[in-house]
Amino acid sequence: MERDLDNDSQDVVEIKRSHTDRTPAKIWTVASGKGGVGKTFVTSSLAICLSKMGHSVTIVDLDLSGANIHTMFGLSPSTESIRHFFEGTKTLQELTIETPIPRVSYIQGFWDAWAPTDVTVEQIRHLVPEMRKLNTDIVLVDLGAGAISSHLEMLKLADEKILLASPEPTTIEKTYRFIESFVCYSLQEHSIPEAYDHMIKTLRESRSGLTGKHFSFRTYLKQNSGIQPDHFEGLMSKPLRLIVNSCRSQANSELGHSMKSVCYKYYDFKVDFLGPIDYDNAVWQSIRNREPVLIAQPFTPLAGQFLATCKHLIDPKELRAVI
Repeated sequence: MERDLDNDSQDVVEIKRSHTDRTPAKIWTVASGKGGVGKTFVTSSLAICLSKMGHSVTIVDLDLSGANIHTMFGLSPSTESIRHFFEGTKTLQELTIETPIPRVSYIQGFWDAWAPTDVTVEQIRHLVPEMRKLNTDIVLVDLGAGAISSHLEMLKLADEKILLASPEPTTIEKTYRFIESFVCYSLQEHSIPEAYDHMIKTLRESRSGLTGKHFSFRTYLKQNSGIQPDHFEGLMSKPLRLIVNSCRSQANSELGHSMKSVCYKYYDFKVDFLGPIDYDNAVWQSIRNREPVLIAQPFTPLAGQFLATCKHLIDPKELRAVI
């Protein structure tokens, strides 16, 4: 049966967070190996779902190539953006903008950069502790596409690491490359330079067929003392969470299970497949109308998929059926 997000949230008691006594905000980061997979749509939909469950959410738009979270909520771009935080003229709390959705706010991304914009790893390391101080329960970070260092650092420091893919072959390939980049980036700080360089060289040789045998990250680490072999346990304790968006068939919906199996076989660690998000014509129609689809059409199976995803992330042990 169809799920009603509004009815489901009525019996959820919202805990008001005070400025003086609150736990640090949790950080959920949404990333992708390729652009155009619906990252901003998924981020805004997760925020709306969480708000319906009684959680306050602040979206931080870190898509350096095209920040448009504001458009998803039917808002015009703000004259103040996260650029002002990096310049040291505004705090994140001062940059927080309310949306028409109760308990959902956002911080404007780089929409006014008419020259290439870059964020360094050091800036990300400064940004993350400040995000945890925000007066909100959850910070949702909408990253740009691709495995650049700042994206990988943001993902590494997040409490929830959400990786978005779609069923297209080009996207699937880039998703695997993104996972490889994340594994290598995560291992780098636990490696001596020589061991890390050797690992990268070995991986490249295996890709070109020069090694003549299957390359396993974990087997390699067991044979080399320069990298902590148990670091993979850390990668699995806070796993990458995979969502496959724009599914049009049963085969599309089951793609995440296949990708999970491939990651376990070739990268020696597990990813968590959160589930598929179906393709729905209402999505592009709602974007054109500048109204979130979960607000315009809150009783669809699509809304139920996002609700199940949020419940899995909040507390999978206490999931309850919504009829």
